[in-house]
Amino acid sequence: MLSEIYEKSFPIRYFELDHSAELRFGTLLDFLQDSAGEDAVRRGFGVEQLQSRGLTWMLSRYRIQLNSIVGLDDLVSIRTWPSVHKGLSACREFEIFCNGVLIGAASSAWMLVDLETRRPVRPKEKLGEVFLINEQVFSEPLGAIKICSEFDSNLGFRVRRADLDLNCHVNNRVFFDWAVESLDAVIIENRRLKQVDINYLAEALAGEEISASCSRQTTAEGLLCSHLITRPSDYKELAKLQTLWVAR
Repeated sequence: MLSEIYEKSFPIRYFELDHSAELRFGTLLDFLQDSAGEDAVRRGFGVEQLQSRGLTWMLSRYRIQLNSIVGLDDLVSIRTWPSVHKGLSACREFEIFCNGVLIGAASSAWMLVDLETRRPVRPKEKLGEVFLINEQVFSEPLGAIKICSEFDSNLGFRVRRADLDLNCHVNNRVFFDWAVESLDAVIIENRRLKQVDINYLAEALAGEEISASCSRQTTAEGLLCSHLITRPSDYKELAKLQTLWVAR
């Protein structure tokens, strides 16, 4: 019988640190995806298992909150479980521990997509009865991100083959990397990233030109940055993000 909650641990190694000797936030996203993927496989609906049925998962929304700095030789443990199905969305929760202490949480919403039509289908209709734990880590739902149309900075990228995942489109972590790269390093050098909200809106494919725009404002909580990832060739919005930076 499967345990209700899946847990996986990751010892932090040198090459997973940034220039401040702290765990890269993008690497934390990889940990979350890795844990979610392994739990999905053991439950029978991992990406490769679904592909044979003409289906796949695509990440729709994310919120990640991290309340502590993680460094070299720390042990990060991720606990994850599928929570609720809402219409076309399948939600998954995460708790983030460092050396046994709870330091953060994440919530995600996924779309089950038909590979031929590239359109979402209802998980309940395609997956049948799935064991869910009706417990979510945030009281507020993962809503649509609203950002202004005026930006303080803009940076261009080209999608590399190395940016693609098993679905042959840009991996979710890469959108985050683009967004943060568009920020002036001086602005965030004395801050740490506490929370990220992401809405994934459309796919990005190999060879496409991408634009990452950013605006920022100082709030009572910290420096709040809004990010828009677009494809300039057709003005398509690919992702919206908000990042909250607080004093170290």
